[in-house]
Amino acid sequence: MTTGGARFFEAIAGRYDRAYGLPATDSRRRMERVLARLPPPPASVLDLGVGTGRELASLLDAGYAPTGLDASPAMLERCARRARPVPVVLADFWEPLPFGDGSFDAAVALHGTLAHPPDAGALARLGGELGRVVRAGGLLVAEVPSPAWLDRLETSPAKDDLRARRTGPRTCVLEDLVVGAWIEARVLDDREWRSALGPRWTADVHAVDEGEWLVVCVRA
Repeated sequence: MTTGGARFFEAIAGRYDRAYGLPATDSRRRMERVLARLPPPPASVLDLGVGTGRELASLLDAGYAPTGLDASPAMLERCARRARPVPVVLADFWEPLPFGDGSFDAAVALHGTLAHPPDAGALARLGGELGRVVRAGGLLVAEVPSPAWLDRLETSPAKDDLRARRTGPRTCVLEDLVVGAWIEARVLDDREWRSALGPRWTADVHAVDEGEWLVVCVRA
């Protein structure tokens, strides 16, 4: 099954790096804080929603063994053009993961990847699947938007090609006006993140700036 989120990322693949990419200094800073929480290299790391593979160079340079997973063929086609290709798998991480038990030492979900669950039970199901494919004692590190980010949407300056519109107390819609695609985002508070992934994970929430949290989870 392909979720609406997968269709959105397939639609924006051709302009993803250009329109959604961060300056190199910001990307390095963000990856440094993620790497600081991963187990020591050469740990195996599953990159959920790897997209065009922008973070893979940082993982490889640090000595990790990454595997990318994404539901968009167009994203993975661009990822495969990287100078140092890594194993990639075409699959939707909201569905059962196509890996054996204990396949990875850690997983990462960057740039708000987990903010688009297709239904109310999706995060718990994902937590169960990650609890299966990540070994006991392994880690999940996720960058997620905070409620403060959602509160600021109404006063944030509009862009010509991208628009975010609040639709409820904890939801908003992100629209790419160039390709005519949209995706819903759901924002959790810190208490909700501590329980969202289910009993196999112990989560700790770290505020990294005014609108973003780093959720670091340990596999029981």
